[in-house]
Amino acid sequence: MSSLFSDPPFPRGQTLLNNENIDLDPNGNPLAHSPRAMPLFNLTLTRCVQALLEHFPPDTLKPGDVLVTNDPWLCAGHLFDIALVTPVFSEGRLVALMGTVGHVSDIGGVKDPNVVRELFDEGVLIPPMKLYDAGKPDKSLLRMLHANVRNPDQVLGDIESMITANALGGQRLLSFMAEYGLADLAALAAVVRARSEAATRAAIRAVPDGVYESELDARPGGQELLRFKVRVHKKDDTIHIEHVDPPPEVPRGGVNCTMNVTAAHSSYPVKCMLTPNVRGNAGCYAPLTVTAPPHTSLNCDPPAAVAYRTRISWWLGPNLYRALAPAIPDKVQAFTGMPKAFGFYGRNIQGRVASDHFFMGGGQGASQRQDGKSGLLFPTSAANTPVELLESRMPVVILEKSLVADSGGPGKRRGGLGQRMRARRLETSADPIMVGLFPEGHGIHVQGLFGGQPGGGAIGMVSRPGVPVHNVTTGETVAMTDARIEIDATIAGGSGFGPPRERALEDIAADLENGYITAAGAGRDYGCVMTADGRIDVEATLREPEHTPSGAK
Repeated sequence: MSSLFSDPPFPRGQTLLNNENIDLDPNGNPLAHSPRAMPLFNLTLTRCVQALLEHFPPDTLKPGDVLVTNDPWLCAGHLFDIALVTPVFSEGRLVALMGTVGHVSDIGGVKDPNVVRELFDEGVLIPPMKLYDAGKPDKSLLRMLHANVRNPDQVLGDIESMITANALGGQRLLSFMAEYGLADLAALAAVVRARSEAATRAAIRAVPDGVYESELDARPGGQELLRFKVRVHKKDDTIHIEHVDPPPEVPRGGVNCTMNVTAAHSSYPVKCMLTPNVRGNAGCYAPLTVTAPPHTSLNCDPPAAVAYRTRISWWLGPNLYRALAPAIPDKVQAFTGMPKAFGFYGRNIQGRVASDHFFMGGGQGASQRQDGKSGLLFPTSAANTPVELLESRMPVVILEKSLVADSGGPGKRRGGLGQRMRARRLETSADPIMVGLFPEGHGIHVQGLFGGQPGGGAIGMVSRPGVPVHNVTTGETVAMTDARIEIDATIAGGSGFGPPRERALEDIAADLENGYITAAGAGRDYGCVMTADGRIDVEATLREPEHTPSGAK
């Protein structure tokens, strides 16, 4: 996905953020983000572009150049995310840069996070390089990538598509400049960023000054709980996000975060809360700073393993919502069930070695205004993978993919529902299909906000012939050889918002009709008196002392 960049560079050391498909000025500062890009990519591409420009200064660039890197400390935090940057020239002058970050399906390396101990286990690192030099491709680099990834045609095809996206973005930018008679983007960039910054600062000023804190436990690998504490300093029109005493670097599992990732996943939730309707660019993030102590799991050093950094980074947003809930209750949401990509590795339908991902979303946390959405991959812009897509590529069958009744956290506003997926391979074979079955948030049930209750939990189970069903707890890589081996994964639901007994009875009845809750759940979680045929006895329910008058509309 692409982005446009422009203007003087941001000060070194200031926390910056950007996108998957972005416009930048010649010095690498963002002017426009793609609204459909991955938020993490929006907020890391700026740093990546500026790092590339240190190796390839703007005055050395030529038409037809394409810069590339996937260095986790310069880019989006793990090797799967490749950044491509293309200079845009008008009448021989560099006027902008088009930047794209894309997550490729494979980058080599070990696929079992339980054995990963350092970056070298995780695949191919591309340092800052020129993929194209004045229109001429670096064939040696392309051959090297082709030889080191499991899906070479797909991965190189994705890279070519990103190159094309940048080229098309550059053409459209030049057409835009010609239409409006612009020789460069400096004046436009100044206006756009100034307005975005002013809107952000105004939104921050509306938040009461103070220091707001929250703590959340995560279990990113193994059975040990890790505690993450965030402290939000709000003063006048600025916000500083301080990650306090985070756990040290995790020695195995690839769950560590580079500072780029920590800054992005800290800043994006704040923008969601304060200025959801302001189009993203550098001005939106000028009033925000983020810090985390060095040599920790939130600011790790190379060569720490980072491939599965979402197992920590995705917990940062919910922690920030909880911290700011007392100050801006109408702008936060309760805990969202963590999404997951289940990796399938082995020989595909064509008999070639391949890897594939099956994305599933959890239940969104509820807010003051509405119930949480079900099956949402927040905080990403990814979508749930269609069953047919996986089945058309890998020799597996999805036996079930469904929303889980009663998994939405009870509350005046209900959390979104989690999902369940059951799968097996089509035919028995000695050549295994390896499945990364790592349910996020195993054993963790996060309380909702303002009396809301936790959503249903995450769990992964494996059924093998002749042995008891096995609980993978925080996860393991499962070898599927026998067609009777079945994996069963449940993604957590979102937490609720407000006391469950204040939920409108007609909303509870609608949930019953839609199958979102069961009759047992309506009685247990919402205190409803049920009839013999599974309906709500409204009069009897309203006579219950725990029900408030707001229980009826």
